[in-house]
Amino acid sequence: MTKTNNFRILLLMLVSIVLSIMPTLYADGKVIMLHPHERITNPKDTIVAKKVFLAGTIDMGSSVDWQKGLVQFFETKNGKWILFNPRQDKWDGTKKGEMDYQVNWELSHLEESSFIIMNILGTSKSPVSLLELGLFARSGKMAVVCDSTFYRYDNVRITCKKYGIHLYPTLDALLRTEFK
Repeated sequence: MTKTNNFRILLLMLVSIVLSIMPTLYADGKVIMLHPHERITNPKDTIVAKKVFLAGTIDMGSSVDWQKGLVQFFETKNGKWILFNPRQDKWDGTKKGEMDYQVNWELSHLEESSFIIMNILGTSKSPVSLLELGLFARSGKMAVVCDSTFYRYDNVRITCKKYGIHLYPTLDALLRTEFK
């Protein structure tokens, strides 16, 4: 065997080991909630699925988990849904490579999504959410919830108005309007 073949075999073994230890999701229903470090085993589960990114307040896991309840909402809607949820139960930003992985996961899935729900809670600072709002304001695939008590509410309101992004006072109002 050549060195190139040995390298290929080693690489394939490494990839199979990594894939075997990653959490796996099976699409038993019509809604899949996908988090970082998870993967969907059957690519057929993603065909014709509408992909929604759940952007907004996480506050390093200390805010209310507003994303969790969205599975029930989307189960009442027609079609297949994949909800990209950046919230991790056991986030460890000190782990080597984790910050790069998380940021790249979010950016890739924001791009892949067909719709972005941005939910900014009034008690938060949400700097990453503000960054993502700026990055995707012109995408035409975003709607925003922002509590009027948010310290940068006017910045969010003005940005939404300039780029034609629907701005809602509550998550319920966004869901009722955007996903009839």
